[in-house]
Amino acid sequence: MKSLCRIRIRLDNLLHNLEFLRASGKPLMPVVKADAYGHGLPAVAAALSSQGVDHFCVGAVAEGVELRRSGIKGTVVALLGLSPLTRDLPVLPPTLSTLEEDARAALTHELTPLIHDWPTLERLADLTRDRAAKSVSVALKCDTGMARLGFLPEDMPQVLEKLACAPQLRPDLLVSHLVAADDPDQDSFTREQAACFRDAGRCLRRAFPDIRLSLGNSACLLAFPELAGDLARPGFALYGGNPFHGTRLDVLGLGLAPVMEAFAPILEVHPLRAGQSLGYGRGFVAPRDMTVAVAGIGYADGFRRVPGAQLSVKGMRAPVVGRVAMQMSCLDVTDIPAVRPGDMAYILGGEGKAIRAEEVAQWWGTIPYEVTCLLGRIER
Repeated sequence: MKSLCRIRIRLDNLLHNLEFLRASGKPLMPVVKADAYGHGLPAVAAALSSQGVDHFCVGAVAEGVELRRSGIKGTVVALLGLSPLTRDLPVLPPTLSTLEEDARAALTHELTPLIHDWPTLERLADLTRDRAAKSVSVALKCDTGMARLGFLPEDMPQVLEKLACAPQLRPDLLVSHLVAADDPDQDSFTREQAACFRDAGRCLRRAFPDIRLSLGNSACLLAFPELAGDLARPGFALYGGNPFHGTRLDVLGLGLAPVMEAFAPILEVHPLRAGQSLGYGRGFVAPRDMTVAVAGIGYADGFRRVPGAQLSVKGMRAPVVGRVAMQMSCLDVTDIPAVRPGDMAYILGGEGKAIRAEEVAQWWGTIPYEVTCLLGRIER
């Protein structure tokens, strides 16, 4: 046993969120990359598949292979595309795949790689020349404002020229990524991105009339479903996160139910006298007589060493006091009656006012995506 912490994945809440998002009327292509945001790729995908979901987005090609091996059918898009590494590199990291290996895996397992640059488009065309009898499904990435990966909208005519020379490549999907759809103050930029994306799509549809467009993320699906395209790509909201938490559009995500619970047992409960210090560096000195509980979770489990965090014990909030240690954290349970060793302290979830990933993210000074990805490494 590596840790005393555990996480519980509420697949019933996952399916509740799926139906909540389906109410938009948009076909969905759920994002299950990064081990389904820490929630467990095979189990999440299997649950979604049981409800008729037949399009998925993973990160690396290897995640797509994992999905296929777990029995998932339908369309699987690898959002990170093919590896940029090639066999002719003088030093090749032994555990990283090459473009050729990723391409072979994508073809073998009928995955749809995302192509976002000229070298990958040209190399994949070369690698698949002998497959003219069987088309190769690909997705294209268009950069409409994120400035990370993708062809620019004005590149689309040249993209069409390249594809005309590689008839074995079949572009089934055009994808872009919204920058700030979760920020109501930047709605004008979101609409600008959507307009650029529509222009790129119109250009490609001159040669590929059946290509589908996918722009909408969780926030777009909730606030601008009309901009989402033919396939929306919910991620954060699928796992119960409200992309508008703390904004004037908070109400749009209030029906979402958190999917991850994380908890650890109370190891010890004891009094702390006023003026007595607690933990490393004597960073906390009791301002009054207190009762302290020690929970079996620390930074080795992904729990951040930052002030202001809380855990939930018996449905009540218990502030973290003193420094978070490697596998232990101390809690002020003075006002929580009858806490004893063996009770559970919840980092996420819990009875009463459950702790949400959005709250933990505020305490940690980060985003809730990081919270579930970190805590998702804890054993189920």
